Amino acid sequence: MEKATLTTGQVSVLDGIERAVRDFPEHAALRTDRSISYREFGELVDAFAGRLSARTAPGEFIGIRAERGAAAIVAMVGALRARRPFVFIDGRDSTSSNSDKVRLLGVRLLAGSSAGAPAPDLAEVPAQWRPSDAAASPLATSPGPAALPAFADGELAYAIQTSGSTGRPKCVLVRTAPLAAVIRDHVERLDVGPGCVTLQFARLTFDGCVTEILWTLTVGACLVVVEEAHLAPGAVLRDTLERFGITHLKTTPFALTTTEPDGLRLRHVVNGGGACRPAVVHKWSAVADFHNAYGLTETTVCNLLTEPLDPADCRESVPLGDVVGDCDYWIRDVDAPAPDTPAAGPVPRGELVVTGASVAAGYLTEHGVRPFARPGAPDAYRTGDVVELRDGRLYFVERLDRQVKVRGYRLDPGEIENAVCRLASVRDAVVVAEAHDGAGGADPSTADALVCYYQGDADARALRRHLGALLDPYKIPSVFTRIDAFPYTPNGKVDRDALRARRHEAAGDDGTPASPGDQVLHVVRTLTGTGDIGLDDNFFEVGGDSASAIVLVTRMRELGWADAGVRDVLRAENLRVLADHLAERSV
Repeated sequence: MEKATLTTGQVSVLDGIERAVRDFPEHAALRTDRSISYREFGELVDAFAGRLSARTAPGEFIGIRAERGAAAIVAMVGALRARRPFVFIDGRDSTSSNSDKVRLLGVRLLAGSSAGAPAPDLAEVPAQWRPSDAAASPLATSPGPAALPAFADGELAYAIQTSGSTGRPKCVLVRTAPLAAVIRDHVERLDVGPGCVTLQFARLTFDGCVTEILWTLTVGACLVVVEEAHLAPGAVLRDTLERFGITHLKTTPFALTTTEPDGLRLRHVVNGGGACRPAVVHKWSAVADFHNAYGLTETTVCNLLTEPLDPADCRESVPLGDVVGDCDYWIRDVDAPAPDTPAAGPVPRGELVVTGASVAAGYLTEHGVRPFARPGAPDAYRTGDVVELRDGRLYFVERLDRQVKVRGYRLDPGEIENAVCRLASVRDAVVVAEAHDGAGGADPSTADALVCYYQGDADARALRRHLGALLDPYKIPSVFTRIDAFPYTPNGKVDRDALRARRHEAAGDDGTPASPGDQVLHVVRTLTGTGDIGLDDNFFEVGGDSASAIVLVTRMRELGWADAGVRDVLRAENLRVLADHLAERSV
């Protein structure tokens, strides 16, 4: 394989693309419904950049329709060439969301394609997305507070909205310069060059697309762009990987868990966008060099990337990797009196803080740009992710905002998920705090149980034994529910509300069994997720606890045992005793 020419951090992404056009003019740059050579790609980019420069002012944002095809890729690179920042706009998103983007960024023109043509058109933004008054964007009229500097010509590369998973989406402004080092490190670690074929997997409104596109086009490799219908995890995605001879793939934990890789030509596979499990490493490293990646929208896509992982080193958990691009990090002690200052000594566990040039310019708000760094302080972004440093390697634990309090204990669900996934027969797991009886929905104040949803062949008894050797008793989930596949939100995150609703719907599907013994077994199986419970089992030995005992008492009262109490459950040698009492008292 010919080696890439992008070798130093001083080479911009545009320099890399220009070299690829010059050195590999007849190589395929893009494959969509047809193949586009680097010569043609360079001509399309030059033509679009010229038209864009003529119709826009320096610093003006250009909108790009987030439609899969050559035109969007040409428009993205053309905007970089013209030194105009861009934002992808997806017509499938709500009108209000797209209107917010257009108004906030002052977008006048939208690049798109006519009938799939590779040359992007430039047209006025659709009327339904335009602001209803004459107010310009904060960025167009003012750099915000007086202390903020104006952005230099070409300083900004793009704007992108966060997923909004923890609230309203935020508009992040990302600089151009840090992209060079990020892409350089991907090229070197993934050994990308002419002859390699990358599948453009991420939606264009997700910043993961930036690394896929640029690590490919800066070194003369080929980027395959297909409709989303051909990217569905499982058999469909596998067919696409095989049909196009994909060698480089970056995708999500869901896709990696669902898709079987046997027989593919893959050389390098990257997990991104979520926690990586040992089972995924084991499966995919059998066919390719497998890497785990970590990064955030606010810190220029990717900050950590592993070398090829050895499954034998990932039996307990999967590391996040070494620094990518022009950044560094430190771990913040969440209980420290000065939370924004690194501790004098090492902090083995705490919130990850990313520092350096890769930290984005800030959030664009109605009042201007809100930078991530305080005036006079170095660039730094508090990620909200709890990490742990073990033996010199960094591991993800949990989101700070996902920490829960159950029965008086503060817990990190991610720590428990990692422990569950150490069992070889478990592929993935999600742990959430819920109310035993389903009341209160996702309200954390009503949570009295930890529920573990998992994919794999293990049963609840095996999982409890496994966790009993790894975790303190208060960290072991009360309920284990095996499912075939996790539900996901449009942003690619596990839909925990849907999991919760599905469990409680399933609990009521069977109706109330006829005999007292079956009634008791039905309730206990629902409360613990243990499917093979019998009347000779003790309630607390199969996963029952003080909170679920209260729910059990409530159900027995509803079934006719009017004076049932928690002490009856505590004293019962096994479930048969409770069933016999229920039969006697409900006559």
